[in-house]
Amino acid sequence: MDKKLVEKFTETVKGHTKKLEVLKVLLKYGLSVRENTVTLGERIKVPFKSIALEAGVDRRTVIETLRAIREDSFLREFFRRLRPAGPSLVEVSKLLGYRCLIVETHRDQPGILAWVANALAEKNINILQVVAEDPNIYEEPKLYVVVSSNVPGEVIDRILEHPAIKRVSIS
Repeated sequence: MDKKLVEKFTETVKGHTKKLEVLKVLLKYGLSVRENTVTLGERIKVPFKSIALEAGVDRRTVIETLRAIREDSFLREFFRRLRPAGPSLVEVSKLLGYRCLIVETHRDQPGILAWVANALAEKNINILQVVAEDPNIYEEPKLYVVVSSNVPGEVIDRILEHPAIKRVSIS
């Protein structure tokens, strides 16, 4: 998430951290807001109670946050257009015969994904999916890389040579 969006969220909720948590939940799951309805994709309606539970707030806070979104032209358009990224293979990779690398970093910086992708490409390992958690949404963001085959230890060693990469695990 870029600084403009973080600033806009903060400005909109005017110090109400609980409303900020609601905005983060909407963003995290790619939930759209249209009028007084929250949807997943085009037609699946998400109950306010479910959003409140995930955000750790009450239902009224969700309703107040949605009102703030409707009243702000940028956020109204942003959340009207927002969509989920699609199915994640991270939790089912093993069931499909794939492997998933979980990369943790010391800090967020450009080039980490490229470094990991290059290390895999050098050994002709095909990447099927990448999920990168946004450091502005997740407290300890991770990079998930689903690959089509086993990953040799030497590839993990190569990935760990990057100074920003703290840990790599495989599931």
